[in-house]
Amino acid sequence: MESVFEGFCTGSEVLTKYADRWSKVSFGVPVLDRLTGGGISCRGIFELAGDPGAGKTQIALKLALSAQHGVPGSSVVYICTEHLFPSSRLLQMEAAHKRQYPEDDTVHAHNFADHILVEHARCVPTLLTCLFDQLPKLLEKTKISVLIIDSITSPFVEEKNYIQRAETFRSLVHRLHHLQEQHNFATLVTNQVRSVIDSATLDDQRNVPALGLAWSTLVHTRLQLSRKMNSNERRCCVVFGPSLTPKHGFYQINELGPVDAI
Repeated sequence: MESVFEGFCTGSEVLTKYADRWSKVSFGVPVLDRLTGGGISCRGIFELAGDPGAGKTQIALKLALSAQHGVPGSSVVYICTEHLFPSSRLLQMEAAHKRQYPEDDTVHAHNFADHILVEHARCVPTLLTCLFDQLPKLLEKTKISVLIIDSITSPFVEEKNYIQRAETFRSLVHRLHHLQEQHNFATLVTNQVRSVIDSATLDDQRNVPALGLAWSTLVHTRLQLSRKMNSNERRCCVVFGPSLTPKHGFYQINELGPVDAI
């Protein structure tokens, strides 16, 4: 896409002159909004990486509900690559969400689940077809506030041609940036983690996001999630983000989904 020079403006003017461009979509979880300065930006790729059971999908579902509050009349696109879409869990969270607003008739009348548009893409070709062909056609007639890919890892984990895989990453992200520029929506991807051990000492095991540096260099903001064994408490750390400082917070999972830890 050829960019159009729009003229210089001051650092303070850019926030008002292009407000839609730099708006954020709330997670609906106070601790996550505090860590990210209000939620997910409508520019760039926002990643949640974390341990199994840390709550990546739960946060994604909560975001899908919250986004419809923040951008009335919008829908959410949810692409599953690992498992069937958790419809029963979504409906449970939707019912709990409505109970939070007993006096708000608008919330009670809104069918949140009907505005979450689900697709399954188990392999790279299917995922690319979805993002390069189906999604642009949808965006021409439907306003979306968030695109969720849960997870980005699964289609690529068996790819052994790492040069080709890196090229596919760049092509995919370039396409999403182009669509964000046209339609102003946030993009959240979840990512698995893998264990690495310090090769010098053969200890100091730690979990790092999957897919390596080729993918990491294309991510705008990354949060990493972890959980304590035999506990409902989870930890969220800011790994990097252009306007964020490294910090962490704690959350739990209940019928509402992710909530601040008590």
